[in-house]
Amino acid sequence: MSRSVNRITLVGHVGRDPEVRSTQTGTKVANLSLATNHRAGNGQEPEERTNWHRLVFWNRLAQFAEDYVKKGDRVLIEGRLDYGSYERDGVTIPTAEIQVREIILLSPRRGEAEGDGGGIAEEAA
Repeated sequence: MSRSVNRITLVGHVGRDPEVRSTQTGTKVANLSLATNHRAGNGQEPEERTNWHRLVFWNRLAQFAEDYVKKGDRVLIEGRLDYGSYERDGVTIPTAEIQVREIILLSPRRGEAEGDGGGIAEEAA
């Protein structure tokens, strides 16, 4: 059997504070959006474009996101890309979201000096 890899790494800015809830079994889950930017176009003045990514954090990572991640923070995340879908008014809507395994805060924590660094959290093995 051949080995496959599903790994995504993004650096961007958090678009909204984490939305945290618990599943019926009590598992904590947090969702948030992440913006990444790139330049597009071949002309003299390339256009800056923003892509929005849906992030999902589970268990301890969800708690970390709830406690430390805020709108506007610059973060690096590593995770796996999951595709799914849901139905609305009889129409199937495709979805893509990143199941986060690790997050590194690149913005200084509030109330700390610029060089004090951020925090790192990763999924338990």
